[in-house]
Amino acid sequence: MSMKGLKALKTAEYSYNYARDVLNDRFEKGENVISESARYSYIYALDILKGRFEKGENVISESAEYSYNYARNVLNDRFEKGENVISESAEYSYAYARNVLNDRFEKGENVISESAEYSYYYARYVLKGRFEKGEIAISKSAWCSKLYKEYIYDAEKKIEKELEGELEKEFKGLRDSTSVHYLYGIEV
Repeated sequence: MSMKGLKALKTAEYSYNYARDVLNDRFEKGENVISESARYSYIYALDILKGRFEKGENVISESAEYSYNYARNVLNDRFEKGENVISESAEYSYAYARNVLNDRFEKGENVISESAEYSYYYARYVLKGRFEKGEIAISKSAWCSKLYKEYIYDAEKKIEKELEGELEKEFKGLRDSTSVHYLYGIEV
């Protein structure tokens, strides 16, 4: 191994850079030191391995940012090891729900509910409806309250009215389509 290779074994940064700039490939001898850094484990998986880096997953799972990015950009799927730390961040809980799960992220809903902004985003873009847990936080922000009312609350009321109108039309259609009408038991 060259002097550069020996130096690369000392830090995650050097090992990653050696893999990227010198080898243009995987650097197995440096993976133990890379796996000690969430940042370098994530970018090593992304840039060098172009896939999962199991040795680095434990350290990645200690960071909400890198757990989210690893799930979204490397795994293209959920990263269960990182979900506990993700659930401690409103920003990453919302992003994980929207961009990775494409569905609710119940573990993160409590922390999301503490943020007016992320409660509104979660309601609008993930739930596509009310997020009752976050409504107290939303009510404390004029901007979020206005948007929530317009895009969530008013939209739900509009949908309810449209459904009521459709049901009324359907009911009227059934009434009108009856060929024989009865009034007091007498055919009319």
